[in-house]
This record gives sequence, C-alpha cells and structure tokens, in this order.
Amino acid sequence: MTGLRADRAAEVIVCRTAGGEERGSGYLVRDGMVLTAEHVVRRAADIQVRFEADRATEWTTRAHVLWSDARCDVALLTLERSSAGPGRRVRPARFGAVRETDTDLRSSALGFPLFKLRDDPGGATRYRDSCHARGKIAPLADRRERTLELRVQEPERDPDSRRSPWEGMSGAAVWAHGRIVGVVTMHRREEGFGTLTVSRADGWLRTADEAGRQALRRAGVVAALRPAVPWWRNGRLLLGTGAGTLALALAAGLGWARLTEQPPLRFQIVGTCSHAGQKLGNESAGFRPGGRYTNEILAPNGQAFPLGASGEGGTVAKDGSVHWSWPCASTDATGTYRARITDEATHRRTGWVPFELGPLTPYTCAFRQENGLWYAGISRTTTALLTSGADDADDVAEAQCLLQRLGFPLGARDIDGRYGSFTQDAVRSLQTQGGITPDGTIGPSTWQVLRTRTPAGG
Repeated sequence: MTGLRADRAAEVIVCRTAGGEERGSGYLVRDGMVLTAEHVVRRAADIQVRFEADRATEWTTRAHVLWSDARCDVALLTLERSSAGPGRRVRPARFGAVRETDTDLRSSALGFPLFKLRDDPGGATRYRDSCHARGKIAPLADRRERTLELRVQEPERDPDSRRSPWEGMSGAAVWAHGRIVGVVTMHRREEGFGTLTVSRADGWLRTADEAGRQALRRAGVVAALRPAVPWWRNGRLLLGTGAGTLALALAAGLGWARLTEQPPLRFQIVGTCSHAGQKLGNESAGFRPGGRYTNEILAPNGQAFPLGASGEGGTVAKDGSVHWSWPCASTDATGTYRARITDEATHRRTGWVPFELGPLTPYTCAFRQENGLWYAGISRTTTALLTSGADDADDVAEAQCLLQRLGFPLGARDIDGRYGSFTQDAVRSLQTQGGITPDGTIGPSTWQVLRTRTPAGG
C-alpha cells in the first residue's frame, strides 16, 4: 500500500505580482503534477517547486497553475521538469473520502511551517525543515463549513505572535490509510495550536467547473472516492480462503479490532481568571483509569512554569479524567499560558491547551476580630484542610495573611493564594510553637492557633 512519501513533499516558493516571496507546501500526486492550496499560488508572478532540499536527491523546477478554485482552496500545478531524473517512475497517488462517523481517523501530513525555521550551522542562511504532522481527523467536526478538522501535536514554540506558527503548512496533502483525503488550508488561532483546517477531497468535484473536473480526474480524483479506512475494515481485502482469513473477516465485520483502539485523550480548561481567588478547572477523558498522569505548563515567556512537587500530576480518576486545576493569583504574570497532560500509563499526551491570565486584583489583608477569633477578610473557614499544592486560593490567602500577622516570612511572592514551600515552612514553624505535630498541613487545630494567637510583642 502506497502512502505519504517524504521525497514527494514539496516546498512551494511563490513570488507575488505585488512583490515579496511567500512559501507553502505541496505534494507530487503524479509525474509532472503537484497538489497545493489555492491561496498559496494566488496572484503568483513566479512559482518554484523544490523537493528534497539540501539532500543529494534535491531538485527544483518552475511550475504553472493548471487549475485552482478559491471556494475549496485547492490548486493543481504542472511542472516544467516532470521528475528528478530520466527513468524515474512516479506512481500516482490515491485519493479517498472521509465517512461521517463517530470515530477518529488517523492521519498525517508533511509540510514546511514557520515554526520549523532554522539557522544553518554556519549561520549564513535560514531554512525551513520538514514537519511530519501526525494526528487524527474528527469526521463530525465542521460539517456546516464542509471541511475537516485535523488535530495534531502542537508546536513547541510560537516564533512570531503576529503570524501563525503553521504558516507555510498550507497546501500539504493530508493522508489517511494510504489515501489523500484533503489539503491543509488554514490554522485558526482561536481553535488552539493543535488544530488545522483541511479542504476535503471528496468535495472538490462539487465546486469545480468542467476544466477543473478534467484536471482533478487527471490527478486521480473521481466522483465516487473510496473511503479511507484501515485495511482490516476493508471487505475487499478479506477475500480468500482458509480459516485464518475467515477469522479475520469476522473480526473486522464484528468490529473486534476496534476494541484494541485507545480512546482519544480530551483535555479542556474551563473557567476564568479575572480576580484573585477564582480557580480554573478542566474537562478531561480518555486517560488510563487508576494510572499516573503528569502535567506541564508554559508561562507567557515560553519558559516552563515551576509547579512544585505536588503540582506535577496525580492519579487518573475511575472515569478517565484528571484533577488538573489552577488557582488564580495576583502575582502571576499576565498573558497566554499553555498546559498539556501526559498519560504515563500509555505515554500519550494532549496538545498544548492555552488559557489567559489578565491583571488580577491582589489579595489584601483586612484584619478584624470577632468573638475572640481573628479574620483577614478573605475566608472565614476554621476547618478547611490545606497542604502543599492546595488549590483553594481564598483559604490559602487567608492563612497567609494570618501567618504574616504573626510574623512568619512568606518569601517574595507574599500573599498569593498558593500553598508553596515558604507557606509550608511557616505553617510548620507555627505548629511547632503551638505544640502541634509539624506536618505542614493546616487543619482545624492549626486554624484555631492562627485565629487566636497573638503576635510576639503584640
């Protein structure tokens, strides 16, 4: 079965009629013909197509637009040089349809996006390396727009906030089980860095004129494209004799093969951070119940956010969800953070999920005494259990105010609603002075000391 081949993935380099150079991606679908996106070659004064850049087999040729359609954002190019050399045989690519079913379709694409921009070892030139984007198509998404949603691993960095890190990936052919099912056409920032929009091959003939239909048929796109499905679900491949073949056919017919597929990971951050004391939560599913998970967070500057020992993960719940949360603190830098979760049992991980933190109203301590108990004006609890990594920011901030009132240092972050190492050390010192086991956990006994104790010399 023929599928995606790296030596047929193309860099499409376009000089615009208005000046300037832009880049996209493409794929050699047959000898002398490249598939790409229409907007990549729109208003092009000159088109160069390059294969196997900086390799021994590199070759470049000029191209011309054979057909293009802005409605489906697809174009076919003809090459002035048909192949890399005499005698080379280019087997035509196969195209496929995507059935609208409630199951993910494993897919991949090879292109040259902006975040793959590199400096050569000498530093004299810059180049874009290839990106092998592997993920899944969600067949029931974007039905009104009649496009496909391709979910892939997010880029590790965003090199230019004014441009999409996926810029240049447009035109890359999207493959599923040995067939081209579409072309990457767009990245929408509002959908996150792990989602790409794909123009679906099974809709191109619907919008094409007669010249376009002829060009598409020449490329291999026919009216009734066969669905791109795993070979074990393709009944035509199960014809034969013998008990082994019959068993395989029965397994495919009954859907037994599906039982070995892992459910997709789902991780979505919910809630808002507009003032200190709020908390972000999550909706998640698909993780191995009872297994371990870890989480990573990138701060707005792209650096890893220090989570602390208790904030690095936990145990997956019985329903396959995780317990990720984020207490909103006024000391956090504002901007876009990104989080992702790794399922340690299966070594799978989600894409980077963004969340915004804006300027928050800082905590302020407003002490008053009622019935012999001191309150800082943030929380009135006397029983909440708090320990390192606690995510109830209001209760933590209340305890921090009371600790500060008693003269215990809290470090540079001060009253921030986070139960970090300084807060834990202060609690242990208080517990030692109050005759309580210094375990660093605030419970009813520690709250009683916090709310009744008088500062030294006070």
